Amino acid sequence: MNDFQTINEIVNESVRNSSYYTVAISSCVFILYTLIVNLISYFKSKSKTKPLLEMSKAMKEMTENIVKLNAVLDKTFKEAERKETHKCKTVIDLAFRNFASRISQECENIIAHNNIEKNKDFITDNITKLVSTEYYKLYSILSSYEINEVNVASRLKEEWIKEVTSNTIAIVYDGQDAIARINQLNNRLLIYIGDYSTYINNKTFNT
Repeated sequence: MNDFQTINEIVNESVRNSSYYTVAISSCVFILYTLIVNLISYFKSKSKTKPLLEMSKAMKEMTENIVKLNAVLDKTFKEAERKETHKCKTVIDLAFRNFASRISQECENIIAHNNIEKNKDFITDNITKLVSTEYYKLYSILSSYEINEVNVASRLKEEWIKEVTSNTIAIVYDGQDAIARINQLNNRLLIYIGDYSTYINNKTFNT
């Protein structure tokens, strides 16, 4: 039982400081080490006519410890996966919100303070660069997460850059008053990030 308590302590400490693969490898090494020690002890005591029943009891205890260790590792890994999944979902939501917020802020400033007709080429170019920059910031954030051995950022679609850019420019130049355009832009961006984040979540966690 002391062996299992030691293993449990190793698992708990390793999970805090190492990868889960490291935990599994370390635990297996510890099990092998303990098994070898027991076997050596058995063969040493064999010459002293140690009853076979004691060896059988020792092997039974080792087997029980391995089963308990597997349960500890399984519980630990499942809990870690749940936490990672929750964290990833939160990051996806916040990253898309930030994407929309940055575009909205810049375009509100353009609508409120620029002569948009006179500076159309300049403004159009700036909006194009803005959306592209924010998309790749989003990509960079999501690239830090991998679920089911697939990088979350790989689920993004570059065609979204063109879709958001063209519709943003169209709203900026649709001829309505500033407040109406700003509200329309914010509503459109909310629709986009809602659709995009739902797509990413479905592709990441439901496939």
